[in-house]
Amino acid sequence: MRLATLAAALAVTAALTTSHAGDASARVWEKTWTVGAKPVVHVNTNDGDVRIVRAGAGTVHTRIEYKVRVWGWHSEPREPLIELAQNGDDIKITGRERGSVVVFGGMTEEFTILVEVPETCDLEIQTGDGSIDVRPGTGALQARTGDGHITVVGQRGEVRLFTGDGGIDADDIDGSLSAITTDGRVRVSGRFDRLSLRTGDGSMNVSARRGSKLVEAWDVTSGDGSVTMRIPRDLAALVDAATHDGSLHVDLPVDVSGGMTHHTLRGELNGGKTPLRLRTGDGRLTLALSE
Repeated sequence: MRLATLAAALAVTAALTTSHAGDASARVWEKTWTVGAKPVVHVNTNDGDVRIVRAGAGTVHTRIEYKVRVWGWHSEPREPLIELAQNGDDIKITGRERGSVVVFGGMTEEFTILVEVPETCDLEIQTGDGSIDVRPGTGALQARTGDGHITVVGQRGEVRLFTGDGGIDADDIDGSLSAITTDGRVRVSGRFDRLSLRTGDGSMNVSARRGSKLVEAWDVTSGDGSVTMRIPRDLAALVDAATHDGSLHVDLPVDVSGGMTHHTLRGELNGGKTPLRLRTGDGRLTLALSE
């Protein structure tokens, strides 16, 4: 029994290699596809940053960089899972780490995924741990990260964003926006038809520009943090604002009919009937003009 145990231990040891701290290797995959007028691009990684930039019409190009750093006693890192596939105008880009055996020491793996897409393109992006950055374009956008910051600039269409831990910056949006973070600040601006914003812990700064309208109820909620909501002068809404533990400040040159206390405000703005709901559990709530 002892001999068998010793033989097994020697076999495991023989399969392991030793590297010094700081040893690193990098690999790169690239691919270009020809697509139609409005492709749909899916990007998926369990650990890495994703950046979307715009290029000419008719092609989608990706560059995936994979880096692994190991130190101590370990097995050879397993090959990452890379999938670069096309089905008509549907493009699938996957880069997932697969790990290795580490006896003593450590290992880090990460992907950096760059995708060049046409100006008009639907996007679905998911990373388990990493930031997401999307440059101006048109089309539906869904972006989700378990842990990381999300930045979106100049997107036109339906935008849905989620991060488990990190801030959200969405600037110059035109259309509908849903943005949720369980822990982080939210800063957004644009012309909105639909708006749903939530953070469990963080401040919110929202600027709705001229041309915005409430196609349906808007909801802006922070569990713990200040909320600043700026709206255009002619926005029609039924304002429903409340802070549980903080002050309420209204800086509007038009009357809001209804009742107002130190912590709550409810009333019609420009005769509006569709609710504009503003909430913070702990923090100052400000309602003012965006222009």
